[in-house]
Amino acid sequence: MILISKYILNSIFLKRKNMGCCDGLSKCFLITFGILFLIFGAACLGGGIYVLVAKNDILILARSATDGAVDTIDAPSLIERAAHVLIAIGSFILCISFVGCCGACLKSKCLLRTYVIIVGLMIVLEVAAAILAAVFMTKMETYAKDNLQTMLIDNYIGPYATSNAVSLAFDLAQILLDCCGVVNRTEYASITTWNTTYAYDSGGGVYITANATIPLTCCQFNNKDAFPDEMTTFINSMVNNTCPVTQTGAHTTGCYEALKEEFSKYFNIMVGIAAGMGGLQIIGFISACCLMKEDRKNKDII
Repeated sequence: MILISKYILNSIFLKRKNMGCCDGLSKCFLITFGILFLIFGAACLGGGIYVLVAKNDILILARSATDGAVDTIDAPSLIERAAHVLIAIGSFILCISFVGCCGACLKSKCLLRTYVIIVGLMIVLEVAAAILAAVFMTKMETYAKDNLQTMLIDNYIGPYATSNAVSLAFDLAQILLDCCGVVNRTEYASITTWNTTYAYDSGGGVYITANATIPLTCCQFNNKDAFPDEMTTFINSMVNNTCPVTQTGAHTTGCYEALKEEFSKYFNIMVGIAAGMGGLQIIGFISACCLMKEDRKNKDII
């Protein structure tokens, strides 16, 4: 009888010891992933704000590419919509990460259950968002190039006038992304709406007035930041002042490919981060479930 009693007591002790190990491991995992989610949420929030603030004028081209009309340039582009989603997701993850960490530290069944439900829904929504992102990328591939070419033909007036937002956006893109035209620089030969008059110093202070074959923003400059507020400083920083006429040293890459490469670079980074964090979310989800299960078993033993 005594041996049986010792066996039962030892079994209960070992069981509770194993549970404590699992309980501690799950708690450690959940707190670690909660901290990682906090960092990820802050990164999403900051990334979304950066996209909306940085290079705001170039985003007009993104709007034009996806909507294809001048009267829609005030509407957000797919890139800006994605930035708004990033800000919302970042703020939400910050909150839910805090809930998860508190639930793990306090072993609060209510907080842990809330965390599990919300994280589970997030995993489902992220899968749906990945599918929608793939669809939107396909849409942009299909329509963006044609829409940009139409916008260039209908709206480009040259770098000397900044009254047209679309025209200014093309000039900024050509300067900042080292590109020319939508597909290439030969497109400007068939566009008649822009000011082709160009005067340059041929040497000794002698100025020659000629017809430019490409806008001067298609050329290389040492002081890109001067455009468009300080045009004289900007023009004087041109590497080859005959470039608009002779096209010597002009950019050869089209702005469609340059924009595509620029956005794809950030998109691929976001996809990689999202995939990594998705995996961590699944582990955090499992850890929270284990923590609740171990807590229930411990209460049953007691």
